[in-house]
Amino acid sequence: MAGKASVSTYFAGAVYGAFILIVLMYLLKVLGLAGNPGFVNTYHAVFGEHFLLLDHFTAALLFAISGGIWGIVFRLVPNPTPLKGMVFGLLPSLWLWTVVVPAVGGAFFNSFALKGILMPLLFNCVIWGSFVGWYVQRKQN
Repeated sequence: MAGKASVSTYFAGAVYGAFILIVLMYLLKVLGLAGNPGFVNTYHAVFGEHFLLLDHFTAALLFAISGGIWGIVFRLVPNPTPLKGMVFGLLPSLWLWTVVVPAVGGAFFNSFALKGILMPLLFNCVIWGSFVGWYVQRKQN
C-alpha cells in the first residue's frame, strides 16, 4: 500500500462529495420532492436573505468548503474505506443535530422527527461518507 494520501486529497474528495449532495438536493427541489436545500436555509438564518441567486451560490460554496474541512478531519482515520467513510459521516450528522440546527433556531436532533434523523444519515453517511472513503482509498492505492 502507498503512503497516506495528502491533506489536499482528503479536502478535494470531501468537496466533490459535497457537490454530489448539492446536485442531489437541487434535483429533489426541482422535482418538487423537497424545498430549499438545508444549507440555504442555514445561510439565510445566519446572514439573512439578500439576492436569491447569490445567496444560493454562496451557501453552496460554504457547504462545499465545510465538507472539505470535514474531509481533513477524516484524515485522522487510518486506512480509509467507503465503510469507514460512512461511519465517519456520523460526526457531521451529530454536529448538524446538536450544534447547527439549534444555533439557527431549530430543535435539538430535529425534534427526533423521522425525516430530520434519516436525511442527515442518508446524506452524510451513505452518500457523502462512502464517496469520500472511496475517493481517498482510490487515491491512496
